[in-house]
Amino acid sequence: MSNLATLIAQREGLLKKIREIEASCEGIENENNAKRVQELNLEEAQYSAQRQEIAAQLAIVDGKLADINAGIMELGGTGVEKILEAIKNQRWYFIKNKPIVLFDKSTGLLWANLNTFNYQGENGKEYYSNEVDNIISGYSFGMDGFRVPTCYELWQAVEDKTIPFHRKKDRGWMLLGSYYYICEYNGEKYVKNLEYNGAASELYDNECNAGALFPCSDFLIQNSDYQEKVNPDNPVYTEKERIQFTLDLFTQNELWPIFDDAEVTELYKKIYFEKPKLLAQLQELQAQINELQTVTLLSSEFDYTALLAKYDLKAIDASLIKYYQAVQQWCLELMGKLAYYEEQKAGVVKDFNLISLKLSKKYEANPNLTEAENILLRDRQSFFQKNFSLGMTSVKTKLLAVKKQADALEYRIDEIDEGENSLRELAELEQEKRASFAFLAENTAKIIKNALRKIEYFEANHTFVMNAINIWEKWTEGYRVFKTTYKEDMKNDCEDDGIEEEIWSAWYQDWQQLRYAIELKMQPIIERGLRGSMPTNKEVKTSVPEQLIHILDDYKKQIDKFYKEERKGIYQKFAFQAGGDLQEKFETESSLYKFVAMLQSELQDIIFNCKNAEDRVWILNWANSLLDIQIDEVLKFVANNDLQKISHTILDEFAALKQKNYDIYLADAKAYSEEKARREKAYNSLIFKMRKDLAK
Repeated sequence: MSNLATLIAQREGLLKKIREIEASCEGIENENNAKRVQELNLEEAQYSAQRQEIAAQLAIVDGKLADINAGIMELGGTGVEKILEAIKNQRWYFIKNKPIVLFDKSTGLLWANLNTFNYQGENGKEYYSNEVDNIISGYSFGMDGFRVPTCYELWQAVEDKTIPFHRKKDRGWMLLGSYYYICEYNGEKYVKNLEYNGAASELYDNECNAGALFPCSDFLIQNSDYQEKVNPDNPVYTEKERIQFTLDLFTQNELWPIFDDAEVTELYKKIYFEKPKLLAQLQELQAQINELQTVTLLSSEFDYTALLAKYDLKAIDASLIKYYQAVQQWCLELMGKLAYYEEQKAGVVKDFNLISLKLSKKYEANPNLTEAENILLRDRQSFFQKNFSLGMTSVKTKLLAVKKQADALEYRIDEIDEGENSLRELAELEQEKRASFAFLAENTAKIIKNALRKIEYFEANHTFVMNAINIWEKWTEGYRVFKTTYKEDMKNDCEDDGIEEEIWSAWYQDWQQLRYAIELKMQPIIERGLRGSMPTNKEVKTSVPEQLIHILDDYKKQIDKFYKEERKGIYQKFAFQAGGDLQEKFETESSLYKFVAMLQSELQDIIFNCKNAEDRVWILNWANSLLDIQIDEVLKFVANNDLQKISHTILDEFAALKQKNYDIYLADAKAYSEEKARREKAYNSLIFKMRKDLAK
């Protein structure tokens, strides 16, 4: 048997003994108390499952143990009351674990056990006063402070004749076989005669110089007001409180008093000796188990297999009843851990749930958008839902669905039990296919781990996630505005100047193509950001993906501003010139290319601040289609309009601009910058040559 299995077995044995003590000593015979104790024990198990990051629901002794045991002790009034009643009726106590002393409840003094202590000396010869100190110091009483009693203390001990060593004589008192005992008065030792009644402060002197010895000790009550508290004439405390002081003295000094009633003695032993020791052993075992079975609960590294340690997988899969019971317990255990996790991560989970709420709404196609545009926005929302929507409620729902199936299985068995064909129907039910318990546990753990992986990423990248959600909202709404408000504004503005719908609709179509191309670039940036950081050479305030989103947004705003404020002016500039429509197109593309050049300049700073070459290549590949968009537009325009006036040489040179590969310059910022400048100059030069050819 492994160390872990051995410890678990020991733990179960200790728990069994504790339950037996609770049942026999602590009011468990009361039906209501028994029910409440069961509830408290269940509560204890639930708390341990939530609070202790160990496997197999082993942490019964956790942060709630003290409260649970306090509740059990309160319910255990029957046993405690029996002990208090016994203390009330008994003054003198031999001590089981201190067998050579006798305890006096009335004074708190310990006395020598005269059954074992040689009180009369060798061969019955009594002691002389000058030798008793050495006799006492040379004897081991098991407790400190033993001395010759004062005359008053000795008289208090023997006066009511209840002391176990009293031997009644007609004329007075006698302790065992002697009337004469040595005591102290005013610092001197005297031999006193117990045979005659004496004053409370002084016994009659004996003419002899030798006497018996009855040592005592105030070790238990020194520096305390015990005697005052237990005095029957003390008006401050009730009788029960005075008795409790004696019980406290026993328990605080770990004394095991012997009661006149043997049943009470056994009761005391169980409540105040056995149970505390068992609990201490249980805690020690728990610590060892924790060491052997350390599990990081509720994280993406959560090892669910450790939780299976207490489940007998073979027995569970072999028994339908054990199967549904295990599934129910497993689901409740995971639910408890989730609840505790949510409590500890309340702020993070709250933020994540707000995001989930935003993303949960089903996408509805917008009639103002094209099919491709609706697909783009729908797929974008689906992407954000998959990667940013957690929904702890969804996780719980999945776990509860599993538990519900186990509950249904239990219900079906109960229904079959009520019928007349239970044997056949149970056999049929048993033959139905169902997942093994191990596979079911693995799948439910996967559900939790996937959810927690998102939370961990969210917690570590809170700013990026929140910004990404804001970008999604802003860009989605912005595109809807572009398709409605911006389009309507362009229409009204152009119609006011008498520009035909055919013309401004073509402008808007070009604008829409650019905007759609820009929209396509947003999601890949977020995807790259989710895969991990992009290290930089110089420290930056925002991540590289956020920087890319920012310059892409700037580029979008420049395009919007151009079409809202400048496009109409270019048309009006060439409207009444021969071949003005062609010149207008090239002027437009030249203006738009300026924005591409600005975009590329901003990209250059980001690219060369990236530490890793693969990140530089990724950014360049991501941006390439935007950098070439104006070249592609010019070539398409020339081809569609069959512009024979433009020489093939110029067209070939223009097409060759697309073949310029920036990848070879990514290792050298200066070379990259020079190549970018050459390309920009070549583009402008070739556009000028084209326009010149058209003017001939």
